[in-house]
Parts: sequence; structure tokens; C-alpha cells
Amino acid sequence: MTLKQLETFYWVCRLGGFAAAAAHLHSTQSAVSMRIQDLEASLGVSLFDRSQRSARLTAKGQELVPYAERLIAEASSIRHRIGDPRVLSGRVRLGVTEFVAVTWLPKLVAAINQRYPDVTLELGVDLTLTQLRKLQSGDLDLAVLPGPIDQPGLQSVALGSVEFAWMASAMLGLPRRRLSPQDLHAWPLLTPTPESNLHKLLGGWFESADATIGRTNACNSIGVLAVLTMAGLGVSYLPRHHFEREVRDGRLQVLDIMPRLPPLEYFALFDRRCIQPLSPIIAQLAQSHSTFRKSLAPGRKKR
Repeated sequence: MTLKQLETFYWVCRLGGFAAAAAHLHSTQSAVSMRIQDLEASLGVSLFDRSQRSARLTAKGQELVPYAERLIAEASSIRHRIGDPRVLSGRVRLGVTEFVAVTWLPKLVAAINQRYPDVTLELGVDLTLTQLRKLQSGDLDLAVLPGPIDQPGLQSVALGSVEFAWMASAMLGLPRRRLSPQDLHAWPLLTPTPESNLHKLLGGWFESADATIGRTNACNSIGVLAVLTMAGLGVSYLPRHHFEREVRDGRLQVLDIMPRLPPLEYFALFDRRCIQPLSPIIAQLAQSHSTFRKSLAPGRKKR
């Protein structure tokens, strides 16, 4: 019995099939099948029911799962705590949303490259729901997403919060007074697509105020939403401090709309059972390199 065989067994169980495990491990289905057969031979039991089309575990296979998870986790811990981080190799698949990518992601990538020069970083930029699905299916090792996200089996590390505000171009002609969600019905809205976490939050905001939404155009890019907003094509909900220059230059105006939504919290998420040894470490690196506003410790005053 080898660690490689146990890792292969783990991924067959996690992904639900030999073909999916082979793709994840960058191997062939025949190689994966051979490792499982060798593992079964070393234990003298069948781990999978071959009479089924899917990879269904036998009773002994189900019994092995928690042992395999613990052994793989211990091996990962040894690599981290005992081994020299400079000799760690492999790949880490990191998923982020667009706003993280255009703010502090370069600092995080530089820190990872410096500490782990032999680690290959695979970056994916996509919307929240898409990245979450990839994380849950094992296609990502780590994801940096707005939340909170309460999903069984996921560990989260808080990265700070971002204040958003309703903005528009002066050419759109919105009144410079306090507005309500009901007032926005008279102007076109520029919103994130439904796969964005913000889309759900804004929908709940309008619903809680018994407000109806007028004409809406949706886009999956905050940068494009800002460009469309500055062109006078609608009202949008944008990260306030990221567009301070545009507000100072008069290309955007911050609208006084009540009630206000709370800041959007961001988290680094990874599987609690993760066998990727760098995921928890990179989550901590993300926390230290995030430029999002961190919560103050209890009793500590902001200076």
C-alpha cells in the first residue's frame, strides 16, 4: 500500500469515477484502475463494486475513506512543517473574482512565487457561483470569494471587507438628494449577472424595500459596469474606494441612497479535507496581502 494509491482512491471517491480522477491527477484511466487494483491486492479486499457502472464503494471501501483522508492530511502536514518550503513542487489551482484580480492579486502571486519557487500557480478569474462550483467539485484547490459562504466541508479565512456605493454619471441627471430603492425605478440599472454574489444581495435589497426594478442591463465585469456607468447608461453598485479618482474627476457621482447595504466580506475558501498542502498556507498569505479593510480587534480604536 502506497500513499499514491491512497491519493488515487481518495480522488476516485471524491469525484465519483475513475475517468474524473484520472483527469484530475493528469493520468490515464488505466493507470488509475491499476493503482486501485494494486491497493485492493495489498489489502486483500474489494474497495469498489465492479457490477455497477459508477464507482460505488463496497462496505470495506467506505470504511477505508476516513483512514485515507487522515493519512493524506498527515503526509501534507509533514511536507509543510518538516520539509523545506523551497523544495515543494506541484500546482495550486486558485480561483478569484474579477475585483480581487485587479486589486491585490499581483502581490499575493509575487509572495507565492518567492516562497515556493517550484510551485506552479494556475489562476482562474470567474464569477462567485462558478468558482464555488469548481471548488466543490475539486477543480479548484482554493478560491477567494465574497461571502459569507456557508457550505459544508469548506474552511474559510476572512480577508476583509469592501464598501460599495450606488453611482451614476452626472449626465444621467439624478437629483442630488437622498433617494430610496423605489426612486431607482425611474432610471436604468447596470447590475452584475445572476452568477455574481452581488446580484443576489441587490435583489434582496430591493425586495426588502418593496421596490420594483425598472430596465436592467447585466454584465459580469465590474470594470465594464463602471465604463457603462460613466457613459451615462445607468446606475450601478460599485466598490467605492476603487473608483475614488473617477468620483474626484466628476466622471462618477456617489448617490445618497438609503438604506445602505453593509460592506461586502471576502474569504479564502478551501476544502477542510484538502490534501493540497499549500491551500491553508496560501489562504493565510491572502489574508496578510489583502488590501481590503480588516475588522479591528475588540477594544482597539482606529487611529
